[in-house]
Amino acid sequence: MIDSATPVQLVDTRPKHYFSRAHDMMAGSLWRDPERMEDCVGELSKTEPVVVFCVYGFHVGCRTAAALQKAGFNASYMKGGNSAWKAIGGQVKLRD
Repeated sequence: MIDSATPVQLVDTRPKHYFSRAHDMMAGSLWRDPERMEDCVGELSKTEPVVVFCVYGFHVGCRTAAALQKAGFNASYMKGGNSAWKAIGGQVKLRD
């Protein structure tokens, strides 16, 4: 999606204890606590796909994508998560 310039909402769902120690994040993404996703669904658009990712692309990302799908979003998770993104040289930015 990113390569084809398809508008996509990138949501970093790394658990708070991982994210709080990280110095960078995927460029263009926003972090939301996976334990509080219900608080941020109003911030997301249902007209553009949502791609969520966690540390390694397993349980947290899968659960979050499933919850968003249940809420009516076109949501999926990124296999391999943040670790895979960095391993392929994906663009990151320093956190504020």
